[in-house]
Amino acid sequence: MKNLELKKIEQLLSIIPNHPAIRIMHISQSGTQLSDALASFVKEREYEFLLNITNDVFYEEIKDRYRDNSSSVKKMKFEQRRYVSMAKIYDYVFVTANVPNEMQEQFVKNIYGHIKNAGNIIIFLEKNNLELLDSWRQLLEKNYFVATNTIDLFENYEIVISKKMHGWGG
Repeated sequence: MKNLELKKIEQLLSIIPNHPAIRIMHISQSGTQLSDALASFVKEREYEFLLNITNDVFYEEIKDRYRDNSSSVKKMKFEQRRYVSMAKIYDYVFVTANVPNEMQEQFVKNIYGHIKNAGNIIIFLEKNNLELLDSWRQLLEKNYFVATNTIDLFENYEIVISKKMHGWGG
């Protein structure tokens, strides 16, 4: 993952309200800037954080880095039927891993089941790739995510944020 500006990460995290018992998942394949910020954020606010790693080598490098009462690390494959054992528990899912084109629809369907009603998915996409941005918007809409917007915050990434539609779909 390319470099992220710390102040911009803090700005992005400001969208998360200071409410009790918030759960955050991050799906990553490399880079620790966002994961470090999320782990610190959840510890400070007494939230829960799960870091799902899609790259085996990266997992081995950091598997013990975020293990405390508020954070945990798991190995994940996009081909899995479920990414976590419990459904509808996450308020925010950050996705910095590159989801393979052939897995994107299945990924959105799988992750939908793990997000609470009215929860958010936040996807980091390569900046200035309008085709990729449009395909993700369509895919999210098709799978019952609404209020999809982009946030132009980082130098190298376009942020797509979308809300799980309450009471619809799976």
